[in-house]
Amino acid sequence: MSVVTSMDRRSLKTIGPLVVWTFFVWTSRIRNVFSDDGLDAFDRTWRTGVAVVFIGFSVAMGVALWRSRRDGLGAGAARLLAVFASWTVAFWVVRGGGILLDGNHDAGFKAIHTVLAVFSIGLAALALRGRTGTRTPVGSAA
Repeated sequence: MSVVTSMDRRSLKTIGPLVVWTFFVWTSRIRNVFSDDGLDAFDRTWRTGVAVVFIGFSVAMGVALWRSRRDGLGAGAARLLAVFASWTVAFWVVRGGGILLDGNHDAGFKAIHTVLAVFSIGLAALALRGRTGTRTPVGSAA
């Protein structure tokens, strides 16, 4: 008998926004990278790589959420969420801080990226907070 973490609808609603937001922000980022003629091949590659990592996390978490509708969020998906949320927070703390301290960016650019960082970190925290549930054997009534 396998054990999974059951999730109520509230838990799913706290993780879903992080998945959707991340997918939207980072697919938009890829479009921006390839439309920026000022980037060289190296800059274009690493920026696209970061975006692909975020998109990969959002797609994998979306699939895990879809699969969890009946049986709840399994231990592997819970770990995926923890890594996804941690990556999100770490990235935005480092990159957002770098943007704020960099004298090469104007106030508008800094403001937009600060909003993106705060919103992303907030959704990651909300997702982690909402993932907790009770442990129930598969096939048992919760």
